[in-house]
Amino acid sequence: MIRVHAPLKRAAIKSLLDGNTIDGHTFTFIKEDGIKLYFSSSQEEQKAVSVAKKAIKSTEYGPALFFMVEYVD
Repeated sequence: MIRVHAPLKRAAIKSLLDGNTIDGHTFTFIKEDGIKLYFSSSQEEQKAVSVAKKAIKSTEYGPALFFMVEYVD
């Protein structure tokens, strides 16, 4: 499972990742807990962290957005 910490644009990040396949990784939204969004991935979770981070950074708001993506058990 991966966790995305984002104080802003959580809805946009959720719609960007949930149900979409990016670089062979299909992300599924699990839950939201405050500023944290949890997703599962169809592929290796460690690699999914870099794929999700790259996808968020590639959006128009990504370069200016403060966020963190990490792997959690």
